[in-house]
Amino acid sequence: MTLKEAHELQRRELISLRAKVARLEKQSTGLFPVEEKEALERHIRHLEQVNRTENRRHEEARAHWKHMESLKFDLEPELLDVKEQLKAALSENKQLRQRAEKAEAEVAMLNGTNAKLNKRLNTSFENSSLPSSALPFRKKVPNSRKPSGKKPGAQKGHKAHTVTKLNATKEPVIIPAPESFISNPDLYPTGKKITKQLIDVSISVNVTNFITDEYRNRKTGARCHAHFPDGIINDVNYGSSIKALAFLLNNYYNVSIAKTKQCISDITKGIVNISTGTIYNLSTEFSASTEAERAKIFSLLTHSDVLYSDATVSNINGKRKAVIVCTDKKHVLYQHTEHKGHDGLSKTPVKNFEGTIIHDHDKTYYSYGSSHQECLAHVLRYLVGAIESEPNLKWHKQMHGLLQKMIHTAKHNKSGISNDKINSLTDKYDAVLATASEEYEKYPPTKDFMDGFNLYKRLRDYKDDHLYFLSHPEVDYTNNISERQLRKFKRKQKQAVVLRSDAGGQHICDALTIIETAKMQNCNVYDAIEAAFAK
Repeated sequence: MTLKEAHELQRRELISLRAKVARLEKQSTGLFPVEEKEALERHIRHLEQVNRTENRRHEEARAHWKHMESLKFDLEPELLDVKEQLKAALSENKQLRQRAEKAEAEVAMLNGTNAKLNKRLNTSFENSSLPSSALPFRKKVPNSRKPSGKKPGAQKGHKAHTVTKLNATKEPVIIPAPESFISNPDLYPTGKKITKQLIDVSISVNVTNFITDEYRNRKTGARCHAHFPDGIINDVNYGSSIKALAFLLNNYYNVSIAKTKQCISDITKGIVNISTGTIYNLSTEFSASTEAERAKIFSLLTHSDVLYSDATVSNINGKRKAVIVCTDKKHVLYQHTEHKGHDGLSKTPVKNFEGTIIHDHDKTYYSYGSSHQECLAHVLRYLVGAIESEPNLKWHKQMHGLLQKMIHTAKHNKSGISNDKINSLTDKYDAVLATASEEYEKYPPTKDFMDGFNLYKRLRDYKDDHLYFLSHPEVDYTNNISERQLRKFKRKQKQAVVLRSDAGGQHICDALTIIETAKMQNCNVYDAIEAAFAK
């Protein structure tokens, strides 16, 4: 109820009371006592005073209400302006919020892109499977040795290492003593001869003519002559020595065919000008003459106890082919195949091999052999990459240190590691994997950084194949030997840029098979090649 309504109600009650008083006065004239009448009059005067007070308050309230209405009327335009400003501010706030959300999404995307680019930028042969040749501008390899301050070369108190003198092939040159020595009475001969050698190489060209009489049949006119020795077919033929030199320059020392021709011409003073076609055909001739030797190497590798194997790609007229290498540290076999995988391995000694295969986690190899050893050199590099891409996790560093400790233990216990030590190292290995599991539950890997998590699963699922070397001292912990052998082919591939045919790729593999096997057996490479051409 408003103040105005309350006042109106009180006014009506007062009028009603006055009417009632007047009616009672008429009815009670002479009936009521004076005292009661005075009391009623006092009550009436009190009510009239209350009424006047209420009227005054009503007027004050009405005046206040009119003043407020006037203020409301004056403030309505300002209120409309404020509402418009609020509406504009809310609209601008909405737009800014949308822009902020879009900016946050872009920042998140750019952070992810930046992380991926940093990962690619920091990926090298030290923390991934990339070959060192793929990073020509790699950083300098750090050397942890402290400088000693000594001059390079021989040091005092150490045994001198001098060049071994050779047996003389010519008459010695006697240098007479100077006349001043002979005429000086203070000098006398000690009887000791001082000998110094001059070693040089001379290139000589040996040309042998094979001559035989020709006969002609008087009746048929046919001509005939005695048979020439094997290898003497054309008017001009080259011996095994020059063939071996040209073959080595082109196929092993990675000299181009044109430069090989030029080199032989230069060292023979222009006497021998072997054609580029002849140099090219030497590979075919060498492959044919060494077929039986390569078959023997194939058989020996198939029946060896430990086999190291790896593969790489070759470029044949722009198409990717495969080169697979197998070795047992005494023999090595290169084979050029269409593909990797089962199709390629079915043509190698791996197909029927029954011993231990050391490889780089190519799962195809698990279908062959009786046991396996993963290359830990790769694992250590992958762990370095995981440490760099996931710095908030700890298991990478723990596993890296543990594997290094295992390798160190195996190197210092070549006769075998005790079972207690193996069990202790294996328990620590399991503990690190448990740490990795807990960390990945707390920090799940993102889509672009799965390398560390995948490595954890690999170490967990192939535990026995990573730790096989601990209980088998005859097995290496790394497959580096086969990788080093593959680099020989890659260097030739880079020199040739592109191979013209599958036969050309296989010829390179045949050459490397014989040459690298000879090196492993400490044989003279030139003699091995010359013997192949002399057959």
